[in-house]
Amino acid sequence: MAMAWTRRKSTWHDPDWGWIKLPPGLRTRRVGLAALNRKERSLFQRHLKRHSSHVLIWLLRKVRAVPEDLILEVHNMVDATELEKAAMAAALPSLGEYVASIGMQRPLAEYSKEEVLTMVEVVITAYQDYMASAKPDEIPF
Repeated sequence: MAMAWTRRKSTWHDPDWGWIKLPPGLRTRRVGLAALNRKERSLFQRHLKRHSSHVLIWLLRKVRAVPEDLILEVHNMVDATELEKAAMAAALPSLGEYVASIGMQRPLAEYSKEEVLTMVEVVITAYQDYMASAKPDEIPF
């Protein structure tokens, strides 16, 4: 795999766009501005002013500024298609029926692990059933 300093694209770094994701299995730590020398501090202060969502981490033996979403592994979802939106709506009656059966007045934080897993299974099953019946000759996912 090409490393970032080769200026070649890899599965986790693009020279034109920067860090796409962190390398697999990477262990890193955040770095504060106070830990940097004066030249680096000045450089990164300017960068962080322009890119407020970036944080400093120790990566590949250097301090690097990366978007915080990479560290948190936040990925933007693609907008749902009309079929997917219809499948989500079709899952609501099953979800409502299950929540009513275990006690609708209880907050979600009080659900047991088994109740949450069953709730997820109910929603996924209803979603997939709708997707399969909507266009039976196509594989929708």
